[in-house]
Amino acid sequence: MHLERNSLSAPSAQTQSSGLEGLITTLEDGTILHLNERACELLALEIKDAKGKKLHQLITFYSSEDVSPLTAEQTRFQIALKNNPNDQEIILGIATGDMFKWFVFHTSPFSEESNTGLLISFIDISKVINQNHALKDKQQQLQLLVASLNDLVFEVTDTGVFKNYWTNDPGLLFYPPEEFLNKSLTELFPADLAIPTIQLIQKSLRLNREFKMEFQSPSEQHTDKWYSLQIKPIHRSQNRIALVVSDITKQIESTEKIRFNEHKFNQAFHFSGLGIALTNLDGYCIESNHTLTKILGYTQEELSTMKFSHNTHPDDVERDIELRRKLIRGEIETFTIQKRYRHKLGHYVWCSVTIAAVFDNANAPLFLIVQVQDISESKKNIEILKRQKIESDLVKMELETKVRQLEEFTNILAHNLKGPLSNMPMLIDELKVSTDEAVKADFLNLLKISTEQLTETLHDLGEILELRSNKSLVFEDCDFLQIFYKVKQQYIGEIQQKNAIISVEFNVTNIYYPKIYLESILGNLISNSLRFTASDKAPCIEIRTSLEENGTLLTVKDNGLGINLPKYKSQLFMFKKVFHRGFESKGIGLFLTRYQVESLGGKIDVQSEPNEGSVFSVKFLERT
Repeated sequence: MHLERNSLSAPSAQTQSSGLEGLITTLEDGTILHLNERACELLALEIKDAKGKKLHQLITFYSSEDVSPLTAEQTRFQIALKNNPNDQEIILGIATGDMFKWFVFHTSPFSEESNTGLLISFIDISKVINQNHALKDKQQQLQLLVASLNDLVFEVTDTGVFKNYWTNDPGLLFYPPEEFLNKSLTELFPADLAIPTIQLIQKSLRLNREFKMEFQSPSEQHTDKWYSLQIKPIHRSQNRIALVVSDITKQIESTEKIRFNEHKFNQAFHFSGLGIALTNLDGYCIESNHTLTKILGYTQEELSTMKFSHNTHPDDVERDIELRRKLIRGEIETFTIQKRYRHKLGHYVWCSVTIAAVFDNANAPLFLIVQVQDISESKKNIEILKRQKIESDLVKMELETKVRQLEEFTNILAHNLKGPLSNMPMLIDELKVSTDEAVKADFLNLLKISTEQLTETLHDLGEILELRSNKSLVFEDCDFLQIFYKVKQQYIGEIQQKNAIISVEFNVTNIYYPKIYLESILGNLISNSLRFTASDKAPCIEIRTSLEENGTLLTVKDNGLGINLPKYKSQLFMFKKVFHRGFESKGIGLFLTRYQVESLGGKIDVQSEPNEGSVFSVKFLERT
């Protein structure tokens, strides 16, 4: 292309006054020869500052594709000079603060004498470029959004014809989405599905509102599939909607499971044989079943206003609260306790209570499930069984005691009567044949001794039998101190004679017992403590009572001669057994004492060492 020099030296008056197009002429090295006012306005240049300067030194151009700055070698002006094209259309931008201005440049080469260069014309297309960038951004966002969805989006007309689709999962439906294009809903689906859908589409366009519906797959091969349709009007469109299809099969299945589980829970909750309540974390009843109302006597409305501690026995509240706190903190999964609830009528009901906590997905406690079982009858039966066991143990103990006593009585008869009875026939025979009066007198004396021994034994046995047959024992409230004073008076002479010291400490002051037995037991123990003492030592006797499980313990401690227990323990409480010679004793006191104690379910024992004294312990099984 050849231009006149006049045309290069200055732009024409028509071009300068166009007001839209900027014009610049440059040499081949980019040196500006001329530029019009519009060019200066668009590029923010001054004519006097621009002439003689190279264009790329004054302005940094940016690529329209990626908004990156271009070097002089990368600008299309230089490329156009090198390639010498007839015409080039280039879109470039310049930075103006935080914004960009975009221009379309047309370049044409020129030559004049020895100079070559470019004629550059350009106009502002910023609005178009910025709109295009915005559309690209929106398109990219839409693509990203669609790519992130598991749904299928159709563009559908108001008559139900499919025009376009977007999806990240082409296998979402029962056949490929491209088979829907340019087909109507009525062609693809049964009328009972297609017609309501078209009606919703038209209603959505008319009201400019979104609607939603669910349907089961019409395909016989996929009847287990469920889908959700969202019908959304497309902005600025009079006859197009977006039809969003989502596979909700898992949601439906999950919902059905939830409904089934809720149904099971409701059935178990309301028709359970256990009392069940839901309480908040503070213990207030949220909901309760009919069984619980029967156990406690309150209506469901009354229970809904009550806190568990309001009708719990005071002795059971603290333990219950402590376990609930551990449950809420997650330290335990569940707990079961036995506690007493106050019935509406005022009495207490024994219950076995099992409590568990329900937590949310963040492991925060929501509420408590309380299961209550009435065990009052079981508690009553257990108490009855305990009493019956105690009574049976007492009967067993009494029977064992009586059997042992009968055995001892038999041994007494066999041992203590055998000697005198066997001697008497022999002595009588000797008397019959003897003629010597002196010998007869000796035999008669021996016969008298045997008779006296037999009489004494029979008398003692008679007392024992009378004691055994005494069925008219009267139980009464016995005061230990009064009994002691009465017994003490019986031995006051011996106490004064031996300067005996007797101290008492009755921690248990009274006992329900036959007074005649208690006087005899205390009398025999005090008598032994006074009798079997060293001549050079004053008796010191300590008598105490204390409370023990199921009874009262009486101890009588002395500083007397003591007993060699390893040698005599097995014979200690036997009939007519004496362990110290030279003392007036028949040997039946401890025997009678043991019988009186054991016949009423008690026990007697002794601790002793020779010359160190003895401690007799009597355990009374107190009866009420």
